[in-house]
Amino acid sequence: MSTVLETLHVQEKLLVEAYEQNIHGTRTLQRTLIEDILPGLVDELGLDGTDEERARLWLNDLQSIFRIYRRHKFTIPFALEHTRDVLLWRLAVVPAEIPRCPSTFLKCLPLTSRDPFGRPIVVLKLAELFDYPGDVREAVIHYTELMRLNLEEMNRRRAGEGESSRPILQYVVLMDIGGISVQNVNTDLIPWHVFELVPRFPGMLAAVFVLNYSWAHAGVWNIIKRVLPTSALSRVFFPSGRELLQHLPPTAVPQDYGGELPALSELPDPLEKLIAPAPASPEKAVALTHLVPPEPLPRVPSISPTSHLNPYFGYPVSGRDALTPRLRHGRQRKRDLLRTLAGLWWGKWKHRVYRGALLAVVLLCMMVASRRRWRILRSKPQLGARGLLLAAGSR
Repeated sequence: MSTVLETLHVQEKLLVEAYEQNIHGTRTLQRTLIEDILPGLVDELGLDGTDEERARLWLNDLQSIFRIYRRHKFTIPFALEHTRDVLLWRLAVVPAEIPRCPSTFLKCLPLTSRDPFGRPIVVLKLAELFDYPGDVREAVIHYTELMRLNLEEMNRRRAGEGESSRPILQYVVLMDIGGISVQNVNTDLIPWHVFELVPRFPGMLAAVFVLNYSWAHAGVWNIIKRVLPTSALSRVFFPSGRELLQHLPPTAVPQDYGGELPALSELPDPLEKLIAPAPASPEKAVALTHLVPPEPLPRVPSISPTSHLNPYFGYPVSGRDALTPRLRHGRQRKRDLLRTLAGLWWGKWKHRVYRGALLAVVLLCMMVASRRRWRILRSKPQLGARGLLLAAGSR
């Protein structure tokens, strides 16, 4: 077994062990989300029945909940807060029915073509991604959601056929960087993917094999690796064409990269026909049907800085004309946090402040009255003595 396969085998073994050891906690987290968090979200945002079922449908995906739970090192409070953020984002950005994506920069290989550990394979052409004429972020979000739905459906079929209880949690990505240069790299897209998209779809990539890499791409890789965390860098590999066939079965690699599958242009994408309509009840299985044009994307409602649904708790966010909550001033200003903390302090202690101020006023009035009385009493003997002197002089 090659070093790369040994590394992937160790990572897969650790993932399976983590899943088996924390499946009970994952189910507890899922139950809390459905029974406690979702009703509060429905009340706060005024969600209709359709959006509530969409939220419930995603929360029923146990593997997605596990991936978020694992991202936060199996700490339930952090996982709960993150899941609320993801749920709010999904309701605003991910449509109920994913439209067909005409792009060719992402394609899933046939579902029978998998890596040695049973994971499906996706091909990403980076040059076509950077040259995509439409809204590339929207296209990537839609395709990533299809990838999630595909994993959910594969695991449902495995459970129905009585296969191993170990689910398929991740993909392997073949990233073709042929034809790109530093000039056509979209430097905004990379941090967006790392810091905004991946946290909403965590833990879905087991490995990335960078293909067609040469010394000419060193500048591009230097740009990319600066924003990647160490955990992601450990899953990136640079195999040659011959080494790739040592890591993956030739029957799982297209002819474009020396394998036995037909060329990418001749392969259909099995994810294009996937969709997950909201069922009438959460117990019903999710049916896969053909796609229909989606409804317009809903906008993010107004959110208080102190709302538990605010991903930037303590800071004002704006949802007007935006699909996701954004910082109102573009950054986390200390003055906004201090204003929020002052508001929280005032909301908790204002009644005691009122009582204290009233008591202080009463004490002040009493002190003023006491001093005036003392002055009056002190002035009376002086007036009496002066009167006696005047009386004695008159005699």
